Amino acid sequence: MIKVLFIFMVVNSLFPFSLYAASPTSSSLGASYGGEWVDKTLVEVEDLDGTINLTFDKNTGKASLEYSVWDEENYTFQSTAPIAVNEQKPVKFTYEYQDYTQHENPRTAQGEGIIEFKPGTIVLKMGALPSDIDKIFAQPRTFIRDPYANRVPKPEDTIAVVSQYCKCKESNLVKFIYPVADNESNKNWIVYIEVYVRGILLTEYKVNLHTNKATEIKDLWSQSSHFANKAKVSKITASSTLPKSKAGSYSANQVIDGDTATCWCEGVKGSGIGQSFTVSFPQKTEVSSLKVFPGYGKSVSAFLENNSVRKAKITFSDGTSVIADFTKESVWDLPKVKATTSITFTILEVNLGSKYNDTCVSEFTIS
Repeated sequence: MIKVLFIFMVVNSLFPFSLYAASPTSSSLGASYGGEWVDKTLVEVEDLDGTINLTFDKNTGKASLEYSVWDEENYTFQSTAPIAVNEQKPVKFTYEYQDYTQHENPRTAQGEGIIEFKPGTIVLKMGALPSDIDKIFAQPRTFIRDPYANRVPKPEDTIAVVSQYCKCKESNLVKFIYPVADNESNKNWIVYIEVYVRGILLTEYKVNLHTNKATEIKDLWSQSSHFANKAKVSKITASSTLPKSKAGSYSANQVIDGDTATCWCEGVKGSGIGQSFTVSFPQKTEVSSLKVFPGYGKSVSAFLENNSVRKAKITFSDGTSVIADFTKESVWDLPKVKATTSITFTILEVNLGSKYNDTCVSEFTIS
């Protein structure tokens, strides 16, 4: 399915307005509607493609509106006669546009619209339109003053919002990354930022720079079917487990629940070097890759406050093993598919936490 991006841009030749109406206040009315207006619905809703800008020149009384389609078919709606600003009643107008329904033979078409001028709002209702954009104006569109004055967001604005929500700042341990794929074709006030801690993708935020709010995307781990746990697990055991507390539980079965907010934590004194958990299968299972979240993923602070695994030994049921280095990657494609009845994860080295000397693992995914 091809997603079409609709963009509305401003030009100065559409809907020219005459301010010679009989009312002695027509000039002042025209001036009061001068400037930038935006569609009230589309201004904040990310999932609705495009924006609609309606601009009035307070000096000339002209207004403009242009509809541009991503596939380079442009629709311009231009009034055929001047329109007087009138706050007392709706004003009808006729407009022309080029209909590209028949791509090889575009034709000039007409429609009739209604515009209402109200204190603080402008309501626009369009009549006949090309079929591919008719749904945009199926209902009257309400315009409000642009509350953001077309402000161009700066990277530091986004970082400031994310820092507030994650209670963290960029450092040699914490990095904020703008994923290109997530930010393509977004409205310029919607920005996605991934948060990496010690090189591990911990979480992602969607930031709305108009409201200065961030929404954490919690399902990063389970989003991709490529990393879904495909192996059937019969049981999970651990050499030790941190006792349950008011803060939560830390049982080993939480490493396969698809939730980075839960974890297994070893339960011995010290940093947990040599401690392990074992994932067992009911029968020999072919394993081609592993993905590990080597710390406590509940939050950035939880990850930094607790120990995270720096290196681990991955041992299969036949006694063979590989060393996993979490300073380089968290996903491994095995040299060849391995048939095994169990996998044991043993802690070899850790990154010390700033507050607790407990080593945790949030997820261990097998495919």
